[in-house]
Amino acid sequence: MSSRPSVRCFGRRAVLTGLLSVAGCQDVFTQRLLCVAIQSGETVAQVARRITGEAENAQESWFQILNPETSQFVSKSRYDRIPAGWRACIVNEPVAAGASPSNTISSGAGQYLRTASNGAVRLVQALDPNVVLWGLLLASIALMSRNIERYFSRRASVLTEMKHFGERFVHEFEQPLIDPYLPGHRPIQSRLRFAPHRSRVEILLAPGAGHRYPNLADHRKNVEYDVARVLLLLRDHPFVNGRPYARGRWVVVPFQLNVGITQAGGT
Repeated sequence: MSSRPSVRCFGRRAVLTGLLSVAGCQDVFTQRLLCVAIQSGETVAQVARRITGEAENAQESWFQILNPETSQFVSKSRYDRIPAGWRACIVNEPVAAGASPSNTISSGAGQYLRTASNGAVRLVQALDPNVVLWGLLLASIALMSRNIERYFSRRASVLTEMKHFGERFVHEFEQPLIDPYLPGHRPIQSRLRFAPHRSRVEILLAPGAGHRYPNLADHRKNVEYDVARVLLLLRDHPFVNGRPYARGRWVVVPFQLNVGITQAGGT
């Protein structure tokens, strides 16, 4: 008979898959059962059908019965007198009756080391280089995805904090300039410019319609005074201001987020 499974036997990979489903799967790099116990009242043909799909596979050279007491394969001529508890095994190479299981079995998934424990033959799968590379690739992708998610989460948090601080600054800056007799009239114009990757926010201020303040040409001292006044009111903020500078009609007040400044409830 042929020393390899025929096509109708579904191939050795399918046989091994069937064995693993019977024995129960564990982690891919841990031990797995190669042999299954013959049940009470079960014939060799029945166990062959159970684990390979075909009863006649019992006569194939790659299908063997292991005596767990002697750790040796038995002759196929004895297959009509196999007691329960003996093991039906799949081997990769032809073996002779009375032979002990070989130390290694080759498989499409890599090399397996065979050991005996309580009469049961188990396999320890060595790491296939391709499997290792794919594992490293998947781990790298998972790590990159986590870092990207953390980056965007941090970026959104920084933007929210910058926006909140900028709006508070503009509100406090314009309060002394509001005319109570002109409700709804804004004495200044403002913009916020964000650079979250640099932890930087710039607050742009310009005179409203009919006003000349703020500007740095003839009101620099007043602008610097108002900036200091507002920062005193917002002393719980984690921003450090730079020197104001002019950009066209705008007065630009730069701020840097200082993560070392401790606020109420955290850093």
